[in-house]
Amino acid sequence: MITNKVSFYLSRMNARGHLPEETLRNTGLSVKQLSHYDFKASPGQLRQIIRNMIRLTGDEHLGITLGSEFKISDLGVLGYAALSSTNLAQAREVISKYHALNEYLIVPSNYIYNDSWLIELKESHPLGELLPFTVEEFISRTIALSTKLTNKPYPILKMNLSYSAPQSMAAYDSAFGCPCFFNQPKNTIIVDKECLSDPVILANEEVHQICERQCRKLAHELEEKKPLSEKINRTLLNMPGQFPTLVEMAEKLNINARALRRQLATEDSSYMQITERTRVDLALQYLSQTTLSPKEIGFLLGYSDVSNFRRAFKNWTGKTISEYRG
Repeated sequence: MITNKVSFYLSRMNARGHLPEETLRNTGLSVKQLSHYDFKASPGQLRQIIRNMIRLTGDEHLGITLGSEFKISDLGVLGYAALSSTNLAQAREVISKYHALNEYLIVPSNYIYNDSWLIELKESHPLGELLPFTVEEFISRTIALSTKLTNKPYPILKMNLSYSAPQSMAAYDSAFGCPCFFNQPKNTIIVDKECLSDPVILANEEVHQICERQCRKLAHELEEKKPLSEKINRTLLNMPGQFPTLVEMAEKLNINARALRRQLATEDSSYMQITERTRVDLALQYLSQTTLSPKEIGFLLGYSDVSNFRRAFKNWTGKTISEYRG
């Protein structure tokens, strides 16, 4: 079983004396919904939950605290696949491979460059003022999990962060203990790659194979349950600035273009409707959640000319970009 992120949040907030109804306020979610094994909150619901948690606790760096409280068991069978891995490199690989079983508002990409392990954190959906929380939580959680797997420190060498520095660096110095550079183009964590060879203290190849098979089965079941329109939407969200043709999308999904059209028709949808709906949703999120310029947003939506984006936005909403942003 994979435990969902909302359940983790509710558990940690309950430990702080806050009822689930308070944490879920204005999300449209109920505790009962979380018990479904394939439950997954929408990005908007997760953003509201994070806002609620920060408001209820008044903790500016709640992400750091919650990340440090994350346990391997909170990842369900994916956590046990990591726990039984041979070394940190294999644990990293299995968590990355089955990332669909875990919920991220930001998606990590791993690279080996020279003598360092680089982890780039990208927003899967616009986060605006919530970006520091999600980045802090991810890094703090990564440190906690790595330390529990290997019983060794997690050697972060440097962090580049796209947001502004906090008023006080005390929380960062205590939690991360490395140089931090703010207002950078990307969010990247630079780690000593030698730690990838650190052995996992409970390594067990047989258990690892069993757990990975379970992860593969769960990932396949979740993927099969998703409508084709949702798969296309997710693919588009993972390709900022790119909106492939129907034929190109069919190739990415390993499906015949004609079959793609037919299947979408059974879902009362079309590829053109999905791409436009994705553009509208992203445009509204970027405009309300970020300070990006119309030109920058237009580029992320696949427009080479900002005037084309402005016209499209007026057609979608009946408002100009300036009117929408107020």
